[in-house]
Amino acid sequence: MRSFLQIQTYHDPDSSNKDINRDYEGVLVAGQPLQISLENLAPSLDTFVTFKTRGEVEVYSSTNQLISLQTPVPVEQVSEISLIARTFSDRLKDRSLEITFQNDAGHQLSQATLHLTCLRICLDVDADRDGIIEENNPHKKDWQWGINGHGAVILVNKDCDVVNSDGQDNDNLKGLLDLKDLSFMIVRRVGLKNLPDGCEVYLSVNQDIAKRIRIYDELDKNGDELIGAKITKAKIIDTDRDILLAVEGLSYPDADFNGIVEITLNLMKDGEIIGSDRVVFRVAPWMMTPNTLSPINVFVSRLSNGSNEEFIEELRKVVGKANAQLDPVPFEFHQDDPWMRDEIEIGYTQGPGRFMHVILDSPRDRGLDHLAKRHLMGTDFGYIIRKSCEEVTKLDSFGNLEVSPPVTVKGVNYSFGRIIFGGTRAEIIEKPRRKLKVLRDFFFAQEIQAPFEIFSDWLSVGHIDEFMNFIGAASPKGFKLILASPDKCYELLKRLREEGHSQALLRQGKQLDDNPADISVADVLENEELALNNQRFQEYINWNREVLKQELDLSEQDIIELPTLFRDDGEGRAKSFFPNMVNMVVLNQHLAIPKPFGPKVNSQCQFEAYVKSLLEPLGKECHFIDDWDTYFREGGEIHCGTNTSRQPFSKKWWEIEPKFLK
Repeated sequence: MRSFLQIQTYHDPDSSNKDINRDYEGVLVAGQPLQISLENLAPSLDTFVTFKTRGEVEVYSSTNQLISLQTPVPVEQVSEISLIARTFSDRLKDRSLEITFQNDAGHQLSQATLHLTCLRICLDVDADRDGIIEENNPHKKDWQWGINGHGAVILVNKDCDVVNSDGQDNDNLKGLLDLKDLSFMIVRRVGLKNLPDGCEVYLSVNQDIAKRIRIYDELDKNGDELIGAKITKAKIIDTDRDILLAVEGLSYPDADFNGIVEITLNLMKDGEIIGSDRVVFRVAPWMMTPNTLSPINVFVSRLSNGSNEEFIEELRKVVGKANAQLDPVPFEFHQDDPWMRDEIEIGYTQGPGRFMHVILDSPRDRGLDHLAKRHLMGTDFGYIIRKSCEEVTKLDSFGNLEVSPPVTVKGVNYSFGRIIFGGTRAEIIEKPRRKLKVLRDFFFAQEIQAPFEIFSDWLSVGHIDEFMNFIGAASPKGFKLILASPDKCYELLKRLREEGHSQALLRQGKQLDDNPADISVADVLENEELALNNQRFQEYINWNREVLKQELDLSEQDIIELPTLFRDDGEGRAKSFFPNMVNMVVLNQHLAIPKPFGPKVNSQCQFEAYVKSLLEPLGKECHFIDDWDTYFREGGEIHCGTNTSRQPFSKKWWEIEPKFLK
């Protein structure tokens, strides 16, 4: 950018005319100093110079001292000067600087007059995040975390962030419903309608940022795209008034994008940048909601054969008690795919004064593939998808994705919890599976929920919701980690045998693999293969237990074990032996838990009784729902077959100071 005003050589040593007067034109940028070298203007360096101004303009020496006007000063002392004006012109050449050179006797040798027009270059955003676009906020050019931080925020709007898919985006605004999710910036009045010859004003971004955002023109026009994927620069035409522009994000932070967006306003003269201003936005991250936040809607597929109709009605009762709404999804949007949790994760994004639920669509692409875009997405739901040329596995479904409640670990406060997803241990698993890199990269790029990976590949389906969950609790941590426990199950069964209930039946009256599923306590305890397999599976859970304790700073008092058994799927991985109670839906104090069909004593299921004894003292109400035929026999449970939108955190993500990012 220009720092010196280029003025042609003034002194001609061969000229006989010693009283030369010349006029020049120049452009000043309000608030930006412009340097002028007097060496080429002065007849010689041993002369004196005086300055005279017209209009609002000040003259400073190279040492930043204000120069007294019309007082002769040796040129050697002021070989360079700086001009500054703090207001913009309303007429061309409305101010001037007269430079007069004279000898030591006071005789004028020559004179140069600069006729100046002053223009303003000012681009403004809501830099202090209060919903107001202040003029020339000093912090608009950078971004800082914290409640006293600064920097503007933009949201990714609606269905824009579609990677490697066939999603279509329009390049204009759709009306008021679009506007509520946009951020705004103001190009302040430059000055005159007709700028000095050769002057133009441009809004610009670099090529990479152009793919990440859209900037729309004024709302009283058509809301057409000024800057976007194929347009990095736009000329500002109306320079004699303030112009309001709308900005939306197209890309969430990811492996190739840190979320920081720079937008520049440049004043050009004859192709050279002579003044500029810059603003910075951060794209709001996608955030997950833990079980400790209140539910809003619970979604479930209404299967075409009516097989889960009774289940839906039982679930509706629990959802109602939690002051939420059950939303059964029609067949056309799920094609009898029951695994609602696996298809989507409902998170949210947020900016000052703006909030939107955002669905992350998994790459599993089964019957529920079009649920998000055709049914859920709208004025209250945005959309993201991440796909890859790599092979998709069961670990890429979102039953294999969770977020903890807020935690503090070794003095570091994770105010929005930590994302957890399941992976593999190649030294154990013969044919290891791992969540797609594009998904892992996306989770890590959101930053503020600090993801970590645990071991889920030991399970046939491979989802962490088969062995872990969280519930809120009035405890120092504010929650409890729920873990599946074969050891606890064997402990309960052995106690029943000792109490004379060895013939009590598990899975009584149920079918599994086209055979009666009934099995006695004694038969379970005498099945050595089952015991050996569960010993192995317990070791895997214990390994995860230690990782979770370390990453979430948990003690044993923060963990609750629920009785669970697994069976070998024939390939060395685990699947549930009876409905897995860990795979519950948490709705405030109400828990929708798969009915385990455990051994009964005095008509009371002993597994249910045990779970109640652990959870009811925490203020929880346990609702055991039969999901045997609809979900368990198909390889999942209640959590797998439902999805829940929740209230956002009351805390704002931009108000935290995430030490874990440093």
